[in-house]
Amino acid sequence: MSGQQTAEVMESTVGQLREADLLEAGRLMYRSMNYFRKRAGMPQETARLRRPVPLLEHIYNQSPGLSWGAYHNGKLVGFLASHIRDLQWYIAYIFVDPLYHDQGLGRQLVEAGLEEARRRDMRFLSGCTFSYNTRAIGLLSHCGLYPRKNIMRLQRPARCKLALPPRTTTVESEAISNVETVAELNRLDCEVRGANRSVDHCYWLADNNYKGYIFTAGGRTAGYAYITLDGHIGPVLAARDTFLTDILNHCLHELVQFHDGEIDVWINGKNFGGLRLLLETGFRYGEIAVLMTNRIFCDLRRYLPHSMAVF
Repeated sequence: MSGQQTAEVMESTVGQLREADLLEAGRLMYRSMNYFRKRAGMPQETARLRRPVPLLEHIYNQSPGLSWGAYHNGKLVGFLASHIRDLQWYIAYIFVDPLYHDQGLGRQLVEAGLEEARRRDMRFLSGCTFSYNTRAIGLLSHCGLYPRKNIMRLQRPARCKLALPPRTTTVESEAISNVETVAELNRLDCEVRGANRSVDHCYWLADNNYKGYIFTAGGRTAGYAYITLDGHIGPVLAARDTFLTDILNHCLHELVQFHDGEIDVWINGKNFGGLRLLLETGFRYGEIAVLMTNRIFCDLRRYLPHSMAVF
């Protein structure tokens, strides 16, 4: 290693992520993603951020002290944002500027997060990363978070008019109209995901871009789902795995009433019925993420995650 490189390593420090750097963190995220996407021969993600990424801002504000930044001469060159839900510690974002790879900054960020998670006696330590980012997979594995499940992003192209199967009568839906329903949603989350996450439900229900639905079957709660006005489905949770495909079909019917652009959803390979529904209605495989964790904590036969940031 040259003297210049050694000096750069010494001048880079890891500390709490500053709120003033959230916008730059979003821009850094896209630079890093596109670096790996280009290497994998994938199309670039385009985004002109003028304000912080809303979900990153939510995670930062709702989980004080759980975000770290790597700084070089005062400039943000990497960051990790995480959150805690009950006994689950989850890495929502971890990115290092490609110009600062191979300096150990990613490992320092992860170790800072793990130290705090263990100090708080977290039982489940986890995060997601892209399958083509072998650096991140190797880093997290060395830190005790191992590849457990694949989470595939399926996308339906804009203006794809393939017919949907009729809505089932097995489950009935009702829009979630108030936060009083959150207690029931949390009960389902604890059963299927292993953790309460009321702050996330309150975030989705307060955002006009989201529509939430609760489902019943035979008078009992069968699950819930969220869709967004710009074409995203998730999270989706079913009390029984046999309900999940019907709930997903309901979301598709709702979306096509007002949205003819691209639709996307994250799904695990165990959801055979859901996969079949998506593939038969024009969805195509986009990218694959890997769930990295020290312990399995979620029944993925009954669950579709919101995203890689809020599983």
